[in-house]
Amino acid sequence: MSQYFLDRYIELAILILILVTYTYLTVTQAINLENEEIRRFQMGAKGYVSDEVWYVDAARNILRRVFGLEPKRAGFTYNATLVYSTREEVVKALTYAQVYGVTIVNTLFSNLSAIYVSAKSRESIEAFGKVTNAIDIVFGWMLGDAVGINNYLNLEHPPMSKYLIALTMLVLGDRPFYWRVPSIVMGMLVVILTFIIAKRIIGNMEISLVVMAIAAVDPLIRNLASVALLDIYTTAFTLLAIFLAVSKKYKESLLMLGFASTFKFTALLAFTPILLLYIGELVRRGINRAREVLIEIVELFLLTVASFLFFQILTSIPIILRIGFSSWFQQSIFGAISWHLSVKCVGGKCPIASAPWDWFFGINSFPLYVYSDGITLYAQGLVPTYMLSFILMIFTFAYRFQDARSISKKPWMILCGLFISYMLLWVAGAKTQYSFYAVQLAPFIHIYLITQIYEFLNRNSIINVLIAWKKAFELLWKGLLLLLG
Repeated sequence: MSQYFLDRYIELAILILILVTYTYLTVTQAINLENEEIRRFQMGAKGYVSDEVWYVDAARNILRRVFGLEPKRAGFTYNATLVYSTREEVVKALTYAQVYGVTIVNTLFSNLSAIYVSAKSRESIEAFGKVTNAIDIVFGWMLGDAVGINNYLNLEHPPMSKYLIALTMLVLGDRPFYWRVPSIVMGMLVVILTFIIAKRIIGNMEISLVVMAIAAVDPLIRNLASVALLDIYTTAFTLLAIFLAVSKKYKESLLMLGFASTFKFTALLAFTPILLLYIGELVRRGINRAREVLIEIVELFLLTVASFLFFQILTSIPIILRIGFSSWFQQSIFGAISWHLSVKCVGGKCPIASAPWDWFFGINSFPLYVYSDGITLYAQGLVPTYMLSFILMIFTFAYRFQDARSISKKPWMILCGLFISYMLLWVAGAKTQYSFYAVQLAPFIHIYLITQIYEFLNRNSIINVLIAWKKAFELLWKGLLLLLG
């Protein structure tokens, strides 16, 4: 066997080892979170981690109210949450349980008038619900404790991730680990695509594997991939869009961005880095007249808007048929945009919010979960690497305006573009952003950081950055003198 093929086999083995290790750690954490919640049922736990309660319950409601289906039974008994109009009806219902062969599993609901029960047959639960005047019977895992949660469709966010969660309920069953299977798969995709994009930009297998390994151990990526939140989906499809962009398939990239927005609107924030990459490509081709560039930008913007609307409508057809186009458009487009630009929560009971720059320094990190031993699971990345990437992003700013070819230029444009988008969103009114949003930036933080360090191994690159700042300050000084003179 030649040395070339031996090196390729070793590289492939390392890649597989990284991916398997990452998957094992993520799956283990997802299972541990389920077990932890089950142990705490008697203390009011419901099985949900953080905002899972909204997305998972909405997925279950979409499954039964939109598609007319129900989750597959997970285990040997039938389980259901029975919802009542008043507390008095709940208390009265408890007295009939034994008569109908129904076991009361949980009554610890403070906001929702409900009980969670199990029985050997579905008919027993239905008969029990009928005789006790239950207004809704929701088969599957226990509902979250919120008023109206049995009707909630989460229309302020697009439906694709909830379709996938609902599919796991239908095929695998309705329990916490199964809800998280799509997130685990998306996390694997994030790690793989991080490697592929790094390889496409850097062209060095060893350095790309280093980037992949750092992404695989990043707690922010692993934590978000082990729970059923939306942002890991957005991150995976943002990476696919960026991969197409660095492959110079810009129109395809924007079409992918439109599809990515069906998981969460924040996918559209990747329009800025794609635009920066495209402008850089235009300049490289010699198209640098303002009018020509502006026309190209307008065309890209219109393509993005068209792609966004097309995929939003296409993926929401089942919901539109259920609630009507006008109601859907008002809630899922206008309402969703308004929601994203608003301050979502005010007061002492609100989760801790953070500004985009906080994410790089581990400030105001969102607590995803508190274990029974008091350990808190935060939505926080590898703070030293995040912090260093932010510092280098600022340090190399002046250097980006030079014509010098740099392998770190595209990673810098992607990371900086996404960061600018979140900053603009913050300025526009979305002051209650949360640190788990940063998972969309995480792969690009690692790609940029390792690429920049790799480039700085050549001392001339550091000198060129310093020279660029010198020229920038000289230009500013001359401008100041002209202004004062």
